[in-house]
Amino acid sequence: MKKIISVVCLVLLANSFASAQAGKSKLPDDARQQIIGKAKKLNLKSDDGFTINYQPLSVADDGKFEYYALFSNGNASVFCKPGAKEAFAVWGDILMAYNKLMTGDVVKDKNGKGRGHLENQNFILGAPVSDEFRTPNKEGAGQHFEGGSIYWSPGTGAHEIHGAIKDKWAALGWENSFLGFPVTDEKPTPDGYGRFNFFEGGAIYFHPHLGTFAIPKGIIEIWKREGWEKGKLGYPVGDEIVKNNNSVQYFEFGAVISVKAGPYQVIFNSMRSTYGLYTKWKATGGVDSYLGDLVTPNKNYPKMYRYYFAEFQKGFIYENPNASNAFVIKKGPFFDYYASKKWETGYLGLPVSDEIPSRDNFTIQKFEGGTIIYNPSTGAYEKK
Repeated sequence: MKKIISVVCLVLLANSFASAQAGKSKLPDDARQQIIGKAKKLNLKSDDGFTINYQPLSVADDGKFEYYALFSNGNASVFCKPGAKEAFAVWGDILMAYNKLMTGDVVKDKNGKGRGHLENQNFILGAPVSDEFRTPNKEGAGQHFEGGSIYWSPGTGAHEIHGAIKDKWAALGWENSFLGFPVTDEKPTPDGYGRFNFFEGGAIYFHPHLGTFAIPKGIIEIWKREGWEKGKLGYPVGDEIVKNNNSVQYFEFGAVISVKAGPYQVIFNSMRSTYGLYTKWKATGGVDSYLGDLVTPNKNYPKMYRYYFAEFQKGFIYENPNASNAFVIKKGPFFDYYASKKWETGYLGLPVSDEIPSRDNFTIQKFEGGTIIYNPSTGAYEKK
């Protein structure tokens, strides 16, 4: 059935552009010889006596085209661009994926008669520039085209990959990386800004202003739970960082964190803001924060459900919506005194500064309802 569909699409494509083909100059002998020579080299059996067909490589049919011939009952085609020094064979599942892009969808005529017509064609790959090759370390195959590649494996099928996402995949090690083989073609994100390919072990996302980043499968599951790029985290802005047995991946408005190989947790700014708990944490060093490892992720204030604080090994970060910022309260005398006054629910309210070194070995921290002063000889107390 797959072979039949492939042949039908090619026939429809040939019919759709029959008039354009008739208007083209006579098929160059070198293109015909290149196609026939490649077919003979690969022992491909012609389906129709080496009939050479014409296929556009752009919607506008603006002179970008290639010639091809069908072989092996539609399971293989040999393509050659005008003036090219070599023809290339495309077959099997990779040919089906290529034809699907080139031919788009077969749409039946309104009266249900005839072969129908083609819509949603995608010419991003252009003509092949290599024959199919076997992947070196895993069972699979690939083929390169002018605008990208198609990769196939028994477990994933054949999928195209191109542009910045392909470059990122290549930089990580192709199918030998943690991502493995692609399991989707490149697709647009629902918000219309980004693009992505999914892989066996994760995904690569592209945003024109933020960059192109790989997301491991475990983090993908958390990101999905939080609403993908439209959710509280936004798009990725970095690859996963693994350091000190911790895993961190930064997003626009938050981060996914695993401490000491533990479960993934999420910290984020309230309401996708550019300031807040997450932004402050990054300012303290992020994965190398002087606050140490994450202990408790975002937790609501009892009376302010849309804003948060989080606990780390050596302190807390408190969001203050009234100050459009977030502040650190280190564990020790300042936090102990603050806790004794019932934290943010007491008269001190929320912090409006980090610790501020002062003269004579004094340190202060300002709050909405007062100032805490600390000196090693006197301990923590309030300025009256």
